Amino acid sequence: MKYRTKLWTSISAAALIAASGAVAGMAASAGEGSGPHADTAPGKAASGTFLMAAAGEGEGEGGEGGEGGEGGEGGVDPALAAKDPALYLSALDIIRAHYLAGEAMLDVEGGRQAGGEMFAHPISEVYIDLEPVFEAQGAALFMDEMTEAVDLALGDAPVDEVKAAAAKVYAALDAAAEKAPASERSAAAIEAALMALMFDRAAKQYDTAIGPNGSEDAWIDGYGFWKVAEKRAEALKPALGKEHESLSEEIARAEELFGKAYASVEKPREAPVEPGPLLAASSRISLKTGSF
Repeated sequence: MKYRTKLWTSISAAALIAASGAVAGMAASAGEGSGPHADTAPGKAASGTFLMAAAGEGEGEGGEGGEGGEGGEGGVDPALAAKDPALYLSALDIIRAHYLAGEAMLDVEGGRQAGGEMFAHPISEVYIDLEPVFEAQGAALFMDEMTEAVDLALGDAPVDEVKAAAAKVYAALDAAAEKAPASERSAAAIEAALMALMFDRAAKQYDTAIGPNGSEDAWIDGYGFWKVAEKRAEALKPALGKEHESLSEEIARAEELFGKAYASVEKPREAPVEPGPLLAASSRISLKTGSF
């Protein structure tokens, strides 16, 4: 409750309105985010660097982080994240996906409000419960950076100023990633686990988004998770050799499929592909990452 109180005192009224739906979801499921949201600004170098997990991290079963909720949206258990770098880093990935989503929406006509909401959602869904973990790991806290981005996005600030604020959040995420819990697992093993988890979330969000009760938010979330998975894959590829050739091939096929499915941050009138192939592809990747 201490950290939820901090939310009310740190964020503006406009940001609170945007975040209120997500906060309601948190109250209902004690720390597990349940609202769908995330996305990526395509091809933007300004979207922050994407750090590969530092060697020597990872104790838990990487990639099994998060309570994969409906549609791939799920919370991250703080107690487990404090010990498992894959869970810790997956929490940062979820925040990053929301900010990439918000940044992308800034470039969509009429998407300014949605962009601000995307920035606001992970404050209640992820950050508040994980802040004690970040603090214990010695990571610099970054709620102020997040709320600044929300305020600017929901206000009349120039888009460049909003994106500059988002860039501060990406930098904070990169810094926090450097403080992930230590373990004996290899950097490549953790990177593979994180990539698999993001592909899984993206596939599940897609399935939810195109269903009978699918929403624009669910679509944007899935797009964001896919973009994070894509970034993780790019970080992992240099570490894959002959030993993991089949995984490399599976990643290439998945990238083509997910790229076609999520061709735009804006939800299309008709689904580009059926959800089954995406779900199957993410499952195969999860299986093959077990080879690390």
